Amino acid sequence: MNKQEKIKKQQKAKEISKLKGLRVTLIILIIILISLASFVGIYVKDKNKMSNIIPDFILGSDVTGNRIVELNVITEDTITLKDSDGNEIASGTREELENQGYTEEIIKQNEYEESSEKTNKDEVLNEENYEKSKKIITNRLKNSNVTDYKVRQNKENGNIIVELKEDENTDDVISLLSEVGKFEMQDSETKEVLLSNKDVKDAKVLYTNTQSGVSVYLEIIFNSQGKDKLKELSTTYTNNVDEDNSSEANNTVSENEITEADLDVNNTTNETSNTTTSETAENKTIDMVIDGTTIAASQQFEEENATGKLDLFIGSGSVVSGNDQNNQLETYIKQAQTIASLVSNDEMPIKYSIDSNKYIESPITENTIKYVLIALAVVVAIMFVVLIIKFRTKGLLATISNIGLAGIVLVILRLTNVEIGIGGIIGLALIQLFNYILLFMLLKAIKNKKDNDKPMKDSVIKFCMMAIPAYIISIVFAFSSYIPIYSFGMVVFWGITLIVIYNLLITRWLLIEAEEK
Repeated sequence: MNKQEKIKKQQKAKEISKLKGLRVTLIILIIILISLASFVGIYVKDKNKMSNIIPDFILGSDVTGNRIVELNVITEDTITLKDSDGNEIASGTREELENQGYTEEIIKQNEYEESSEKTNKDEVLNEENYEKSKKIITNRLKNSNVTDYKVRQNKENGNIIVELKEDENTDDVISLLSEVGKFEMQDSETKEVLLSNKDVKDAKVLYTNTQSGVSVYLEIIFNSQGKDKLKELSTTYTNNVDEDNSSEANNTVSENEITEADLDVNNTTNETSNTTTSETAENKTIDMVIDGTTIAASQQFEEENATGKLDLFIGSGSVVSGNDQNNQLETYIKQAQTIASLVSNDEMPIKYSIDSNKYIESPITENTIKYVLIALAVVVAIMFVVLIIKFRTKGLLATISNIGLAGIVLVILRLTNVEIGIGGIIGLALIQLFNYILLFMLLKAIKNKKDNDKPMKDSVIKFCMMAIPAYIISIVFAFSSYIPIYSFGMVVFWGITLIVIYNLLITRWLLIEAEEK
């Protein structure tokens, strides 16, 4: 080989080395991006604030504690109070009336007339209605995005015990459980029921960004029967405005939306109309009622609604000025979510009262979890220091790769809403051990060898054969209703899956490109 050929060979070797270095740098940058997304987050503008699109971890009840709620069938009579003119003043059980300030002394002083009837009539207290009530409560929990709960029922008396984990939304969820949830769209004057729960398919919360903040809407989606009724009502209970005003309204209001402007019926009355028919049409309005409480009064439609969807304006606010009592966006969102949960289910056939609401604290506090995680992190760090000492540069690259794997496992667990309990933490420790074993096998297989690809593939196949029993167990555990076992199963399932895929796509190429020629 002459001198010129040697120079060309050296130049080619330098180019290959630079290319390998570039590839290694690119892979490391990918690992850094994955780690930043997992440990720091990805923030985007949402409802006038920066929000992390990577969801928070969902902690299991074995960490946050439990709330035990007892729902008992009301056996007391419902008492109705009327004044001397026969007007209804209030109604409810004796305890409910006292809570409203209608004590026996007040009733006697005002000479209110009392009448009573059974709150739950004998004919509704049967096994079929008990089971239906339990199902409705379960659906309300699901609609409220509660993931860790248990619902038990005494089939003899219909009483229900609900066990759910403690978090910031627990009190709001519990307030839904005993509600009857009777939704009606009534004629404002005659109180005729035009639409009810039976006509509703679903309900959800919508948001619209405006210059002043965020508007919150409740979207009610009707079934085929309700859709036809809604179309008919939208032509009967319509806001008769002149053509110019109608055209202007259509530029700003969607065809299926009832807005704040619709609440003021007097503003929409056609004063120039001389016909009785027009006046009657203008005066026909709809009230939306839940459990006897009007949530939207005197509603009218701007035009025919053939979509089968109805958007009800709840309120608007800005998170920037969330302390303003008149601008509470979170309050409007919770109100909309509460109504959506009630409307999207049937009304309860039996009336329940919450007779017990107890918090059961977990013996394992969040501080304990932090200490355990810190201890695990120290142990893992020591293990990888040993790996770096033994395999030097490639050991360092394997350590960097492990950080990326930890990041992507945590991201997947958050995106798939896996609840992390004690079992999940044990599962995370096991995943770190599994990955360490695989990395050790890979580094040992390619040590002092020029052709690294085949030994790496063989090592991954060998690891898969070893991990099959743990993988099968994790799948079985993932179907458990007991949170610690479920959490362990889901974490190990995702962990082993990602270990194999990640090391084939990232670690293998990282080590191959770092190979010295």
